[in-house]
Amino acid sequence: MKRNKWVVMMTWLSVLALLLCLGGIVAVALGQTGKSTTTTTETKTDVKKASQFQVTGLGDSLTAGVGDTDGKGYVRRVIDTLEKDGTNVTLSNLAISGARSNQLLAQLGQKEIGQQVTNADVIFLTIGGNDLFRGGAALENLNAAEIQKNETAYLNNLEKIYKRIRELNKDAVVYHLGLYNPFVDVKNRVELANIASKWNMDTENLASKFSRVVYVPTYDYFILNGKKYLSSDHFHPNGAGYQLFADRLNSVMTTDGAGDSK
Repeated sequence: MKRNKWVVMMTWLSVLALLLCLGGIVAVALGQTGKSTTTTTETKTDVKKASQFQVTGLGDSLTAGVGDTDGKGYVRRVIDTLEKDGTNVTLSNLAISGARSNQLLAQLGQKEIGQQVTNADVIFLTIGGNDLFRGGAALENLNAAEIQKNETAYLNNLEKIYKRIRELNKDAVVYHLGLYNPFVDVKNRVELANIASKWNMDTENLASKFSRVVYVPTYDYFILNGKKYLSSDHFHPNGAGYQLFADRLNSVMTTDGAGDSK
């Protein structure tokens, strides 16, 4: 009975999170402003066409591009668009496959990593999937108390990550891509989807408290067509999935005026 009540609660939270996600997408399409989905006028600067534009990637395997047979991931695909528009881009992709939030936080304490963040004009970030899914262990253990404990630790780390980035670089816009649920065929898929939705909602709320941190939803792409956008490992996106991420980022960045200098 307790488990059923928890599932019902998580389902309602999932619906709320999905509504927030869709609201963010509509806001992007309409060019509305807001810290968590678009950026206010304070983040708009002139596009750096002639000089060098620094993109820094942080986080886990999604920013590293694992699963894309073309080897581009979403980061390189966004850069391709920037370069087609005449921007000279330098990429420093520091993402590590398998990284969790505590590991990213430790990485940001390294001097050479900090320098790359300091020099960035734009930062792309994915983190949290390994905290939640734990290499697939979450498939077998959906203990509510354990999941809440993991999320609390993740959010504490994420807040410190945002603060550390702002200490190193107060101007660069941070685009934080949200979680999706890759487990579309498992018996616990509905519960996993609800949990991922809640983590996304809480991440978006936290991002909204920081200047120039933009939460970018990805969850909706995998609700109905998850298999279509997954690679052969059934966890990471394939090239088509990463292209969706890149298209959304390009749209958000265009609305923001990103591809911009500090």
